[in-house]
Amino acid sequence: MGYGHGRGRGRGWGKGNWGKQRGWEIFLQQPQLPLHTHEVRVAAPVSDRNGINSIISQVFARSQYIAIVDIKNSEVISVNVYSNPAAAAPQGAGLILAQWLVSNNVRVVLTPNIGANLAQALAQAGIYAYQVPSNIRLIDALRSIWLVK
Repeated sequence: MGYGHGRGRGRGWGKGNWGKQRGWEIFLQQPQLPLHTHEVRVAAPVSDRNGINSIISQVFARSQYIAIVDIKNSEVISVNVYSNPAAAAPQGAGLILAQWLVSNNVRVVLTPNIGANLAQALAQAGIYAYQVPSNIRLIDALRSIWLVK
């Protein structure tokens, strides 16, 4: 008695996943920041080292620099721009960058684009990712999601 290629029998077919968003797309659309305190550390990919006026890069895991911004009570406390430790990785740049962000206590990421592996790693670490336009200043990206005034 054959079952054909229809609705399953444990093969994963016919589970009704058509038209649903992938997990990282839902993750990028979080409506509000989960700020239980008034302090947060934010990371963003940037293409230069101009501090708060750095330009947001189009890519994340392979961007040249990563800016880390400390915010307290909607005011920027400090801005540090680091060379991206995963930029030259032959493979697995997203996972390398996720580990680096976790080790630096980042809670929020601002990026125009994010790969599926990096998005999944950030979600597992409890880091929230927000989509912002590329080629804008870092301060404008922070203002666009209401992190600073």
